[in-house]
Amino acid sequence: MDLKSARAVVMPAGKSFDPTRIPKAVKDAGFTPGEVEVTAVGTLVRRKDLLLLEMAGPRREFVLAGGPRAKELENRADMLRQRVRVNGKLHPSHAEQAPGLTVEGWEPAPKP
Repeated sequence: MDLKSARAVVMPAGKSFDPTRIPKAVKDAGFTPGEVEVTAVGTLVRRKDLLLLEMAGPRREFVLAGGPRAKELENRADMLRQRVRVNGKLHPSHAEQAPGLTVEGWEPAPKP
């Protein structure tokens, strides 16, 4: 953790965790939570009108919406059911939906 840059690496690559718990953990530690940037790897799927990133681990999916490259990824029908790596900013859950993740960047992910 680096308090000057307000950055922390919370999990090494290849491990999973629930990033939606970070803002509460930061607040409980006496700090003001800022934006939570996440890099997640999963399978791109479309369910109803939502573009989702499905993953293994405790947090099973993110709704992908917003961000400078969201429309680009939305228009890539060839990437559906493919593994992708998405960099984005975390948004909390709304009602019955999974938490959201903006699409600041994305790329095809190698097969495990």
